[in-house]
Amino acid sequence: MSISFYIVADKPENERDREMAIEKSRIITNPHVKKFKPILQEIRNRLGAASAAITIIYQYSSYVLSAVGFEAGIYERSTSFCAHAILYPDELTIVPDAGADERFAGNPLVNTSQGIQFYIGAPLRDENGTVLGALCAFDEKPRQVITAEDRSRIIELKKEAEDIIKDISKENEVTDDRACQYSTQNS
Repeated sequence: MSISFYIVADKPENERDREMAIEKSRIITNPHVKKFKPILQEIRNRLGAASAAITIIYQYSSYVLSAVGFEAGIYERSTSFCAHAILYPDELTIVPDAGADERFAGNPLVNTSQGIQFYIGAPLRDENGTVLGALCAFDEKPRQVITAEDRSRIIELKKEAEDIIKDISKENEVTDDRACQYSTQNS
């Protein structure tokens, strides 16, 4: 019997700033899931991947705001591939074969019959440049090649997702402002 271990991602140096930005955006309490679906469908189809998601990494959880190919919800940060992706804010995180990568080989999301073998994640930033989470796609089959065209399109899709996040944050600010005005008028 062999025992496999995996590496839990460190928290970024700016973790407290990230948490405050996520709290301010209210993105995890008001995610507007449907707005992300076209982006997720495109990345999934482009890569021929089983699944795609928009995640926000917050405290001890990975909040899957929107997903295709699996159930959106709240997952453990300790097993999250996206928790690794947010550590590299200026690049794509590509894991061609998770079973052969020491960061993920023993991860329970990898060690199942339909576990994650391929992963690609693009960090998502808010309007201030703070990384909140990732746009990702993954599959149960490893793959070695991601074309330059695919990389370029994923970066474009990442920017589209960031624009949606910024819009959601602004909508939430307007809602907060209206609530404050209403509260002040009725005091």
